[in-house]
Amino acid sequence: MPLILLLGKQRSFLVDTNQKTFSFQYGKIDLAKAKIGRKIKSSLGYEFSVVQPTILDLLRKCKRGPQIVTPKDAAQIIAITGVSTGWKCLDLGGGSGFLMMFIGNLTRPKGSVITYEKSKPNSQIIVRNIKFCGLEKTVKVKNKDAAKFTEKNLDLITTDMPDADKLVKKCFAALKPGGWLCSYSPHIEQQIKVRKEMDKLDFVN
Repeated sequence: MPLILLLGKQRSFLVDTNQKTFSFQYGKIDLAKAKIGRKIKSSLGYEFSVVQPTILDLLRKCKRGPQIVTPKDAAQIIAITGVSTGWKCLDLGGGSGFLMMFIGNLTRPKGSVITYEKSKPNSQIIVRNIKFCGLEKTVKVKNKDAAKFTEKNLDLITTDMPDADKLVKKCFAALKPGGWLCSYSPHIEQQIKVRKEMDKLDFVN
């Protein structure tokens, strides 16, 4: 789906360019003339800049199921771990897929993100969101219990699920030397359990 972002002083609009005309409250825009980097006026005289949408623009339009990892929290995970292109990542408890797509956008084109989500409805939401964001080549979802993951030699594992502490030992064995395990949870009790399990192993930082 070829998408563009129309940036205006009033509002911004994410637009599918498969249609010939975009009609909205500010008039109509001939999408054949809406080229990236140009400015274009609507039929009512409102001016918009045509730009390539970022991953954040796309995520704002993605379907939500379970509570998402917000860009603010995802950014902290990335800032601390240094996620970059080529990384091989695993996400346990995919939810709506927002964190994995945020990470997938940084690891492509040579990296990968695989997520495990045991809820079929949630995994279907993730598949839809992956396609919408154009990340099919980088991000994959497995509709399976996270405890059954088999991936090895990973740069990063993120968990956002109940009982994540029970998977810490398996995660440690699946990480490459210097790899990261990041447990995300709004519940401090869950975080304490995960930290205790990490302290039993050779985790640092």
